[in-house]
Amino acid sequence: MSVSFASFRLGIAELAILGLIAPAECDDLPVWSVEEKKIFRRAADLVLRGGETIPCPLGDGRDALTDARQVVEDMDPEWWPHVIVSDDPGASAARPIHDLTLVALWGAEWLLAQMTLRGLLGTDPAVQAVELFLDQAEGRLEVLRACQRDGLVADDVSSLEVACDDLSDALTEAGPVFILWPATEPEPV
Repeated sequence: MSVSFASFRLGIAELAILGLIAPAECDDLPVWSVEEKKIFRRAADLVLRGGETIPCPLGDGRDALTDARQVVEDMDPEWWPHVIVSDDPGASAARPIHDLTLVALWGAEWLLAQMTLRGLLGTDPAVQAVELFLDQAEGRLEVLRACQRDGLVADDVSSLEVACDDLSDALTEAGPVFILWPATEPEPV
């Protein structure tokens, strides 16, 4: 395995990758098994290759994110919402996508824990930016869950793009941030 250096802004995909590599542990749920963590890692690889907008496979098709969401749903059925968006807001056709809000929230939680371990105080702008992202991501998740319950298309749900930009800016101000991603080899077709 080789490692590559890259300079980029932290976005939903990058936070989702962090969250899939270090999935959140909850006191009221069992810990993730080694096999479940392998499934999450495959999903992180898919996000690394596909970015933040990955359509769900058609019909009964499966991909690594489908498998990861199934693992989460086995733990708690309403934790990772199914999201449907329209290709054109005025059109009647809609398609399911893999929404990464939940796993991006996990990534932000991991990031906040790492900042706390390094002694950053809650008044630090980078810590505040992570906390603001967490609040906005939790709010977005609630709206997406309501859309799922009500069978609505999630076209009007607010984006986390500005919160990601603010988080990236605050992290850059705090000092250099290095994230090492293993270089991935293309999978056989």
